[in-house]
Order: sequence, then structure tokens, then C-alpha cells
Amino acid sequence: MKRFLFSLLAAVALVGCGSKEEDKPIVYSAEEAKASIRGTMDSFYNCLKKANDGGFANVLFELIKDTKKSEGWGEYIANVFYNQYETKTAHQGFNYEGLKGTYTWNPNSKEWNKEVSSNSSNITWLFPATASSTTNNGRAVLSGYSDVSLTVKGEEERFPTKGNAVVIVDNEKVAEVNLNNITYKLENGYVRPTAVDLKIYTNPFTTILKVDVGSGDEYVADFSFSSPEGCTTRVKAVIKLTTSDLNSVASIEEAIDNIRIVAVQNDLQVVAHADVKAIHKLGKKLSELTNEEINTYAKAEVFKNGAKIADVKHEFERNNESVVYFIFSDGSKVKAEEYITDFEKKVTDIFKRFFNNSEE
Repeated sequence: MKRFLFSLLAAVALVGCGSKEEDKPIVYSAEEAKASIRGTMDSFYNCLKKANDGGFANVLFELIKDTKKSEGWGEYIANVFYNQYETKTAHQGFNYEGLKGTYTWNPNSKEWNKEVSSNSSNITWLFPATASSTTNNGRAVLSGYSDVSLTVKGEEERFPTKGNAVVIVDNEKVAEVNLNNITYKLENGYVRPTAVDLKIYTNPFTTILKVDVGSGDEYVADFSFSSPEGCTTRVKAVIKLTTSDLNSVASIEEAIDNIRIVAVQNDLQVVAHADVKAIHKLGKKLSELTNEEINTYAKAEVFKNGAKIADVKHEFERNNESVVYFIFSDGSKVKAEEYITDFEKKVTDIFKRFFNNSEE
């Protein structure tokens, strides 16, 4: 198992950080390791600032900004569209075929005007990107949409499988969602996705999510978030189940065999593994584990450019408080919370216009 984890880590590091000379292992001191972790958090905040300053964030803010109505501008014009046109099919699906055409916002009537031509192959909306815009400087296009029909508890329902949506404002692409594929499985009256391939662009960031259920008892989720400016975040999680029939198990401890996670933020990587099956054999719930048991059955290590710089350990402190520590090569330890001090405040400060978006 450890060999597999290191192989996976090496592959991620190779893609994200470039090749290294195998005969020259990198060694970091404890102080260098601490500085790297703190620097990674600072880099993360800088990435959030870039996200807030990006074209998508500016457009999103204008669309949701309070316009002295009961909803934001984007919600207002969307609700007008839903009230004007039939957006659903008889089986609760999206009426893509029936809605094909071009819809133009009319500022005088406060309604959408529809134009249909014989070659209408998508749905296009032309609209003011802000409540104060005097022209339809925004364009949204939905194309290639498809869905599948499934019978759920005796009722036919439709679920999306593919589609592409793009938003352009002032001739600049600010957002795009590309749903390459979703497949579903009907099991005991419920529908669950068995594969997801989704790519989202929100200027200047690209987010990719892929989920796959292999043989039915293993879930693989791969998430990445990056921009041309160098912000790179990736998380890959593999959850192996003890059975594909989740209705036959009574608890999460019984349902999961093990969990493996590799997380990458720029040149820092965290590799974690939890042996849930072994915990279940103890006859305990996850919440009942002792400190020693947590560190025995759940392990995590921190790497920089493929070189290990810290272990991650758990401890119970006063009042049975749960604390996570980074343990460095010289034996020193630092609480994980010290690296995320004022996290909520910093994030709120970065995105404060969204938390307080009423017009003066």
C-alpha cells in the first residue's frame, strides 16, 4: 500500500512540479519545512485574491448584487425567463429542444424577445450584464445538451448527461461549464452517478472534477483548480467500499474498507490513508477512537517536491479537545491551526463585497 501511495505521489509531483534527478534526493530542514507550509498558505490566500479580482468574480458580483429588489439582477432576469417560457418537459427534464433559439432582453418591456431560425442549434441569451448596463453586453450560450430517462419509484424522470454553457461579457469569456459526461445507476429506487467528467472555467481559473466508480466498490474523485498565474490545487481521493450494496450495511465503519488521499497545493503535497476496515474490526465508531488508535489507523505525511518534510499526528488535549499537529524532522511540532489562524476572517476580507453587497 505504501509503495502505491508513493508511486501516486511521484506521478502527481512529476506533473505539477517537473522532473527531479533521482540520485540527488532533496532534504529540507525543520525550519525550511515550516516556512514552506506557511508560504503555501500565503500563496493560497493570494490565489483567492486573484479569484476575487478575476473577470468572473466581477461579473458574478454584478449579477447577484442587491438592486433594491427582492433578488439580484441575474436572478431577476432569470425569473422573468422562467415565467415567460416553458423550461421543463412533461417528465421534469429540461426543455432544451423546445427552447432552442435566441432570446434578447428588452429593457422597455422588461421581457425576453425570442427569435427562432431553421438552423437554431442552441439556446442563446443576450442580456445586460449589470442592472445599469444600457446595452445587451452579455451573451450566454447553452449547446450540446442531452439527458437520459430513468424510472424512479414508478415515475419517469430525466437526468442531464452532457452539455456546454459559456458566458461572454464585453467580448471576453468569463465562464464556461463543459459537462463531458455523467452516467447513472438506478439502485433500490434511487439514482446515483457512477461517473462524472466536468470542467469549469471561471476567469482566470479552471476547475476539473472527475468521479468514477470502477467495479462498483471503489470511488475515485479527482479535483483540480488552477490558473495561468501559477495557482495549482489538486485533490485525488480513492474510497474503497466493502460492498457495492450500501443498503446492506449499518454504519460508515462497516461500509468503507479504506480511504486514500493525495492533496497538492503548488509544490506541497499531503498523502493520507485511513484503514477504516481495521477500525470496524475493533468494534468502535470513528468518534470512539483513542488518540493512539487514530494515529495507528489514520496516517498522513507532508512532502515538498517529493521529499518528506513532516508527519501529521492527532492528539487529545485539555477538555478532550481534538488537535492536529505537524511533526518535523527535529522533533518539534506545530499545531495545524497556527497555519490557518484567522482563516475565516482573511477569506471574508478577500470576498467582503459578496458578504456585504447592498448598494449604498
